Amino acid sequence: MKKLLSIALLSLSVLFVSCSSDESSDSSNGSISATINGKEWKPAKIINVSLIKVPGQGQRFDISAQDNSQMLSMAFESELTADDSMPIKAYNFYEDQDDKVSNALFLNTYLIDGNTYTEHFPESGKITVTAIDAKKKIISGTFSFKNVKGGALQTKVVTPEVVEVTNGVFTNLPYKVISTP
Repeated sequence: MKKLLSIALLSLSVLFVSCSSDESSDSSNGSISATINGKEWKPAKIINVSLIKVPGQGQRFDISAQDNSQMLSMAFESELTADDSMPIKAYNFYEDQDDKVSNALFLNTYLIDGNTYTEHFPESGKITVTAIDAKKKIISGTFSFKNVKGGALQTKVVTPEVVEVTNGVFTNLPYKVISTP
């Protein structure tokens, strides 16, 4: 239950942060691409790339990008670092594996008629930070994940039972640092 609550809180905070600003990063200052269910995907805009630091608790990195019909959101966490960066390593989401600790979350959200619908829940995923420059505040890495449909929240678009994201790459994404008291 504690794991489920943590995931739910992280989900809400990912959506809150990714939607909390009308600012969007200029995608010419970095790029994101992936393959979603076998089809190449490139976002029309990068919504949010930020490192959120909470003294005494840790830090979380959020990345959100969208095209005209879908938004991908990724969040991963680590111990607090002395500089404004994340450790270069792999971060994972494991569903129902008590012997492994999840430190990442992946969401795909559908954009329909000005509304957002998250019909899929994470089953597994991995994001790997391959490079980060704390001075320039840019990050690069790879990602993949699998989300399974939990139910339909709308009837306008039929969504697949499984969303599998492979070959995900983010390169030289500029990020902002948010420090909380």
